[in-house]
Amino acid sequence: MNVLDLEEFNVIEGWDSEEYYKFVVEAKEPPVFCTLCGSFIEEGQHFKVHDKRPRTVADVDLRGKKVVIDIIQKRYKCPNCGDNFTEYFKSIERNDRVTQRLFKRMGEDSIKGKNTFKSIAEQHGVTDTTVKRAFWQHVDELYRGRVLIAPRVLGIDEVYLHEEGVHRKQPYAVFTDIENNEIIEFLAGNSKELVIDVIKQMKGYENIEIVAMDMNSGYRSAVKETIPDAYCVVDHFHVIQKANMRLNEIRAKIQNKLNKGEKKELYKVKWLITSNRENLDEEAIFRLDSELEKYERLHTAYWLKEGLRDVYKQKTKYDAFQQYFKWEQSFPPKGANEMRKVQKMIEKIKQEVFAYFDGRITNAYTESFNNVIKRIVRLGVGYSYDVLRAKILFGTKATEVKKLKDMNFNRIFNELARKSGKVIWTDPNSEYAENYSYRVNIDDLLQAMEEGEL
Repeated sequence: MNVLDLEEFNVIEGWDSEEYYKFVVEAKEPPVFCTLCGSFIEEGQHFKVHDKRPRTVADVDLRGKKVVIDIIQKRYKCPNCGDNFTEYFKSIERNDRVTQRLFKRMGEDSIKGKNTFKSIAEQHGVTDTTVKRAFWQHVDELYRGRVLIAPRVLGIDEVYLHEEGVHRKQPYAVFTDIENNEIIEFLAGNSKELVIDVIKQMKGYENIEIVAMDMNSGYRSAVKETIPDAYCVVDHFHVIQKANMRLNEIRAKIQNKLNKGEKKELYKVKWLITSNRENLDEEAIFRLDSELEKYERLHTAYWLKEGLRDVYKQKTKYDAFQQYFKWEQSFPPKGANEMRKVQKMIEKIKQEVFAYFDGRITNAYTESFNNVIKRIVRLGVGYSYDVLRAKILFGTKATEVKKLKDMNFNRIFNELARKSGKVIWTDPNSEYAENYSYRVNIDDLLQAMEEGEL
C-alpha cells in the first residue's frame, strides 16, 4: 500500500511545500478492455500505447495540507474499433479533476448548512461547479433512502423568506419532530392542502398524538381532517406575540402624534414594552413605568398584556382558566380595542390554547429551527429552493437539547408508578436517597418511555 492508499497507482515521486503535498503517479497495470467499444484484449497481449498525457487531480487533505496528484495518463490504440482511448481509473471521478473519495467528501461537506459551495471549492482548490455536482450526487442518494416517519408530537410552523423576483416574503412550511428535535419536511407554501398532503405522506401518521402550531386556522383544519384524534396545541409564544404586536400598534399610533422629543423618549422604551417584566432590572422598570404613566391607553394595554402572561404562569389548567377569567374581567368598560381583538382571537380557539396546560407542549424547537433556516439563507445568498430544501433536510442538526425540567414530571411519574406497580421516584432527601438517586430515576423514566410504558 502506498502513502496515497490508492491501489491503482504506483507513486513515482512526491514532495511537499508549505501549502500542499504533490505526488506523481502512474497506473500499476495496463488496461484489459477498451473504454470506447468495450472489447477485451486477448490473454497474454497488451494494448499499444499511443501517447501519454498529464492529468492533475485533487485528493482529500493529508495531515492538514491539500494533496495534488499528477497522473501520467496513457492513451491506447484499440485494434478492434481503431480509436484511441484513455485508461480508466475507478478511484478518479470520471468527469472532474478530483478523486472519488474527495468528490464524496465534498458532497457530504457541502450539504452542511454552515458550508457554501464557494467555501468548499476554495478549501480544495476546485471549481464551484465541481462542488455542485458532488452536492447533487450526494443529495440524490439521500432522497432515494428517505422515508417520512410520523412523530408522536408534530410541530408545524412557517418561515417567511425572500424569493427572487418577488417583492414580499413568501411562506415556507416547516414540519418537525418536537420530541426528538428533528426536521421532517420543508416545503414552499403553507396552505391547508399542502399540510394535509405532508401529513398523509408520513408513515404511521394516524398515530400522531399532539400537534403544536401557531394560530393558523388552516393548520388546525388540516389536522382535524387527517388525524381527528390528535390534540391541537396553540403555542403560548404565539398568543403572547399577538398581544405584543397589538401593544406595538398602540405605541406606534401614539408615537406618530407626538413631537420630536416625546417621540424619541417613547421609542427608547420600545423593547421594554414587549419584554417580560420579570426580566427587567429596577432601572429599566422605572424608565418603562415613567413613560407608560404619560399615556393611559398604552398603560392599560401594557398591563393587559402582562395579565395574559400571568395566565401561563399557572401550574394547573384549572388555575389557568381562573386566571384567564380574571384577565377578561380586568378589561376597562371602554377602550382597549386592540387587546380585545386578542381576547376574541383566543375565544375562537380556546380549547387549543388551553391544551398547552395538559402537557405543556411548546413549538419552541420549530421556532428555533426557523432561525437555523434563516442563517442558511444568509450564508448561501442565491441558493435555489431545491438547494435550500436539501441543506435544511439533510444538513442540519438539533439546535436545542431537550430539557427534562420542562416535562410534566408529576403526571409522568404517577402514571409510571401506576402502570409498573413500583416506586420510581423518591425524594432525594428521604431515607431512600441512597438507593434511588435523582440520576438513576431519570434513566428509569427515559427507559420506560422508550419501551412504551408511558
